[in-house]
Amino acid sequence: MFKIIKENERVISNWSGGVTKQLYIYPENSEYSKRNFKFRISIATTEIEKSTFTKLENVNRVISILDGKMELEHIGHYNKTLNKYEIDRFHGEWDTHSQGKVTDFNLMIKNGNGDFFFKEINKDEVITLCDKDAFGFIFCIDGSLCIDENPVKKGEFFITDNKKAVIKNRGKIFYGYIEK
Repeated sequence: MFKIIKENERVISNWSGGVTKQLYIYPENSEYSKRNFKFRISIATTEIEKSTFTKLENVNRVISILDGKMELEHIGHYNKTLNKYEIDRFHGEWDTHSQGKVTDFNLMIKNGNGDFFFKEINKDEVITLCDKDAFGFIFCIDGSLCIDENPVKKGEFFITDNKKAVIKNRGKIFYGYIEK
């Protein structure tokens, strides 16, 4: 199984500090507002200087910056500054505040595990997306790729149940997995 989600197929919603563009949600008939998802991958813009993250019980979160710089304060845990492509992993039930106008990439996993990483592709290569029974994904940040013989352009999202992906051409990606 694999799918390519193009930019014009994203589900867009407003939140108090900006806009969220959902790349993928699983199960596919679930809704973020009902919190009935297993995992959700999205891009969000924060258009105000300071914001508070929505508390999400039993959700592991992974976040990175596509544009801008974000100061995160996980109250009672730690503070962290995220620059472009840097990643933070935290629990959704934490009280979390941010400062900075940014565009970020988010992975939310309910009652499960997963992660993602940044990579610059400079030559054709095989990437291990996961080593378990999991969904693997690639988000094309920049460039034009060919993933498992399928063209994937800047801003497009590729999800599969394969453990490895053959990537051709050059670009910048986030790639990762979510355990089934």
